[in-house]
Amino acid sequence: MENFQSLLKKPKPDIQAFLDALTGKTAPDRPPMIEYLVDNAVMRPILEDLLGREWVDTSDKTEYMGGQMDFSQENLDCINAWLDNQIAFWHRMGYDFIRCEASLPLPAVALLTADTARGNESQSRAWQGLHDGPIQTWDDFERYPWPTVTDANFYIHQYINDHLPDGFGFLTCHAGGVYEHVSRLIGYQNLCLMLYDNPELVKAVADRLGELIFQYNEHLLQLDGLVAVFQGEDFGFNTQTLIPPKDIRSLFLPWHKRFAQQTHATGRLYWLHSCGEISAIIDDLIDDVKIDGKHSFQDNILPVWEAKRLYGDRIALLGGVDVNKLASLKPDELRVYLRGIIEKCAPGGRFAIGAGNSIPSYVPVENYLTMLDECRR
Repeated sequence: MENFQSLLKKPKPDIQAFLDALTGKTAPDRPPMIEYLVDNAVMRPILEDLLGREWVDTSDKTEYMGGQMDFSQENLDCINAWLDNQIAFWHRMGYDFIRCEASLPLPAVALLTADTARGNESQSRAWQGLHDGPIQTWDDFERYPWPTVTDANFYIHQYINDHLPDGFGFLTCHAGGVYEHVSRLIGYQNLCLMLYDNPELVKAVADRLGELIFQYNEHLLQLDGLVAVFQGEDFGFNTQTLIPPKDIRSLFLPWHKRFAQQTHATGRLYWLHSCGEISAIIDDLIDDVKIDGKHSFQDNILPVWEAKRLYGDRIALLGGVDVNKLASLKPDELRVYLRGIIEKCAPGGRFAIGAGNSIPSYVPVENYLTMLDECRR
């Protein structure tokens, strides 16, 4: 990684220039960079080998994603050290912001297996199966341990906000949107059936979650370093939306519209990360929900340069580097591919370059660093 030492010298974040580029106020010669998530398997060797920092692992008592942190002093020391590493990574890699997300404690069924990424075999990967979730009946709904939004849910956000470097911004959201948590709490297969057999229960679960996330956002929007709510909500898969578009419009988009209005009322931007083929609802997202930017692109569904042609005068296009290519191309091939994206998407602004989805554990560190290097040229 010694070839990339120059990447780390004298970062000069400029969050206002970043926002100006993505809102179309400016059209910079070089598009800003963006990422949604960076896996620990990629982050760790960079922090240790390039930045000379000591890696800090979280534990069951210091795990931030599920809102289950134990705030003893010993655990706070671990959490703070982990957050310092996060801030250092995003800052030193040349971003204008740090993005970090956390969820309320919403117990659901998840599947685990060992990670097969080289060097990360001791870790596990979790995903949402098709099995029953914890809510199948009205009695389940009433008995479910619905969380209460309190200040304790925002320790990591406040710490990040209070330790932002000069010129740095903060992007965050509730980890997982309304639809994603509904599908976890009910189970995807049962959700598809329940939309016909018991739509009232589906709506009740969606509305309870929507109200919780709305309350959650009220806390986030009090952070003075926050510049955008960058919400994740995977509505699609490779060929279409996961449930019928009419159900997305009736159950879930009204909540995103409320979140966008809530965010816009404070002068911040509302961006949506949504995987898959969602062309059936993209006009709803732009014209009714009024998202300011769209993230997650795959070349086999809608390449980002096509999205720029179709929607680039209405919203910002975020990311776009196909993760399969980012993971599999040789560095020289990757540079050619990246340069093509930049040349097609940079003119006119409203574009930031980065992974089309995220930086998962199986992306080679060299390829990730190659992307950063090429994006700075």
